[in-house]
Amino acid sequence: MPTIARKTIEVRVFGRLTEIVTKKNLPIPLILDLEKPIIGAELARKLEIPRNEIEVMIVNGVVQALSYSIQPGDRVAFVPPGTPGPYRVLLGFIYKNKD
Repeated sequence: MPTIARKTIEVRVFGRLTEIVTKKNLPIPLILDLEKPIIGAELARKLEIPRNEIEVMIVNGVVQALSYSIQPGDRVAFVPPGTPGPYRVLLGFIYKNKD
């Protein structure tokens, strides 16, 4: 039996980014239709999340730069600056978003 491709992504936000999303009366997690890949920076613009409010993006459990291409079926999270020190290294924050 063929697998049906998912045409949505699940988006979560943390910390003060939650306020940005909830002010628009959007649910968390937010399920968005996505017919074709989109880079993280474009998704953030679409959600009206300012770039300076995002430290990293996590896609399917892996920290990625905002230039990473999000595919239909992915799970995405935007994390604001201010995550405690040790977690920054463990999660790979210090190596991402140099672009």
